[in-house]
Amino acid sequence: MGTDSIPEPTLVTAREHLEEIVAESLGRSRRLALDTESNGFYAYREKVCLLQISTEREDFVVDPIAISDLSCLAPLFADPAVEKLFHAGEYDVLCLKRDYGFSFENLFDTMIAARLLGIKELGLAAAIERHFGLRLSKKLQRADWGLRPLSAEQIRYAQMDTHFLMRLADIQKEQLAKKGRLEDAREAFAHLAALRPVKKAFDPEGYWKLLGNERLPGPQMACLRELYLFREEQAARRDRAHFRVMADELLVRLAKSLPETAEQLQHVKGMTPYLLQRYQAAVLRAVSRGLQAQPPAPPPPKPRARRDPRQWRLFELLRQWRKAQADREGVDPVVILSSDALREIARLASEDPAGDALRGLSHLKRRRYEDGLRAVLAQAD
Repeated sequence: MGTDSIPEPTLVTAREHLEEIVAESLGRSRRLALDTESNGFYAYREKVCLLQISTEREDFVVDPIAISDLSCLAPLFADPAVEKLFHAGEYDVLCLKRDYGFSFENLFDTMIAARLLGIKELGLAAAIERHFGLRLSKKLQRADWGLRPLSAEQIRYAQMDTHFLMRLADIQKEQLAKKGRLEDAREAFAHLAALRPVKKAFDPEGYWKLLGNERLPGPQMACLRELYLFREEQAARRDRAHFRVMADELLVRLAKSLPETAEQLQHVKGMTPYLLQRYQAAVLRAVSRGLQAQPPAPPPPKPRARRDPRQWRLFELLRQWRKAQADREGVDPVVILSSDALREIARLASEDPAGDALRGLSHLKRRRYEDGLRAVLAQAD
């Protein structure tokens, strides 16, 4: 099976066109399949560059770079009567909330469903090939979706991310019902809808992390700081990902070698002709500033919490129980309980043995696993 028989999607590049589609098509559909393409691999300020939307009959590719106002979609995304389908939708939901302030109700995620069904290959391409016999190309996974114009190949590639989602979800819903996992799915989808984006902030002390556990002499650390700040300024000004300005490894090599002349700089591994042409003078100035500056004081070590032996033993016992339970149910262990949930149970049981260590669990998880968890806690006691 190929994509030739699939009708071309509708490319939407004007707000009036989008509003018309919402009124005549999207707003009349009780199900919408959604996906996004962003440019985080290329840009300093990541943004949604493409929004794919499919109904039962049509596929749309919306260009948010051409249309700054997508507010007409907000009521549909927030409407609990309209099901929104994603595959691995955490990233998409967070990006759409961050860039447009959307809220979501009534989600279905086909990757979450696959995990609940115990499927090992969780990718969308694998699911499409397995159920529909179509092998999709992956060569545009790293495309820069912020560039315009979009090629016909890019638009077709984007379309495939939503075209099959409804049929795939229908298959999975039937399988989830047979396996008794619909309630688990609803709980996971509600958690997905409630996620909140976290705004990333620049860490001016982040240059210490470039070294791992290594430490450089004071003058070299001062130069690394200046180079790190220089790269940040360039990345922000040019709206480029940090590593596309200069790689972390190159900053460290520059700080170690301390080039003071153009000739010395040319011999630093990684200083390509392009980088030399663009940044030679600025890099030498940064090194010079570092050599004249006071060496930075290392950040204070983060206090390490004392590990309670009983709490650690409880956590290990709970992990062993989870693995055995997952094997019995034929699912990934995280489907049973997350590691964070196990740590919280171990902490509560250790700090307050007379209290209810399971009080943080949902009603569903408690109903399903309380007896097994209490048996583990009793075993530890």
